[in-house]
Amino acid sequence: MSVRLPTWATGSAARLALGLGGSSAFLVLFLRNADFHQVGRAFTEVSAWWIGPALVVYFAGIAARAWRWHWLLLHIQNIAWWRLFPIVAIGFGVNNVLPLRAGELVRAHVLYQRHDISRLSGLSSIFMTRVYDGLMLTFFLVIGVIMSLIGFQGMNDAGDELTGAMAFLVFGITGAFLVFGAIARRPVDAERIIGRILSRLPGQSRREWTWLSPLITGMSAQANRRQVVGALVASLIAWSLEALMYWMVGQAFNLALPFPVYLLVAAAANLLITAPSTAGGVGPFEWATKATLLIWLPTVGAMNVQDAEATAVAFAAILHGLVIIPISIVGLLALWIFQVAPQRRLLRAQS
Repeated sequence: MSVRLPTWATGSAARLALGLGGSSAFLVLFLRNADFHQVGRAFTEVSAWWIGPALVVYFAGIAARAWRWHWLLLHIQNIAWWRLFPIVAIGFGVNNVLPLRAGELVRAHVLYQRHDISRLSGLSSIFMTRVYDGLMLTFFLVIGVIMSLIGFQGMNDAGDELTGAMAFLVFGITGAFLVFGAIARRPVDAERIIGRILSRLPGQSRREWTWLSPLITGMSAQANRRQVVGALVASLIAWSLEALMYWMVGQAFNLALPFPVYLLVAAAANLLITAPSTAGGVGPFEWATKATLLIWLPTVGAMNVQDAEATAVAFAAILHGLVIIPISIVGLLALWIFQVAPQRRLLRAQS
């Protein structure tokens, strides 16, 4: 079946301007104190032997995300994780090309085209994957901060900001998780309550609420304990593998940082790019990665401030390149195959 992208996924001048503006602002923050001579030297000292294994670990994490989506869709349709893997890759690939998380919309559209699952149900299930991401990254943030306070004695004053963010996220993400669980367990009541709220808005009518049912269906995995446990386990595996990949890149730089620091890097960088803004998170990811590393590199990493700054900049640039470029190639290639292969089969049949 050929996959045709809907018009809302093709981008716009306003979306592009917003993405470029956000990226530019964060890139200025990222590079403003960098000594490019020292950054270049940090690049040349990277051990390439760690890069290949790091990519293998990263793609294993993508497979774990596909397995998690399998659990979140199980009440709608039992789709093997390996069938979902290319669709997950497509979502990553488009997100890395277009801003405002357009890849999530394309991913829901491809799921509809390939497996006949409502776009709204698919989109709400994808939204739930983001909730699980937030839950796991908040868990990493908690673990990293606690380990830092207890064992490293290396946090500077910037660590207070992480502690404050941790408290906010614990309440926010946990609350959202519980609310969506309640909606999934009482879908009829939830639809009625939401409908009453919508009816108070000007110009609304019951006929316009038909989108509520498939939207709630997409998050109904929260009503099944087995699916919730499966999604939680898959999320833990996925993000642990990603943090392990970050640690492996750190080994390529010969950074003397303990593993919990990389949990914090994963949490800070990925939580910052959760909001729809820049394509691929370019700018926010680099800045958050550098800022988190600079909490520890001058102390635990035994570096002077200038060397720490240069190493953090080089690390963030290489890490993000490894995170977005290979999966973008795989995802866009999968999208091309989904579009072209059915057309070729049709031409062969006609000939």
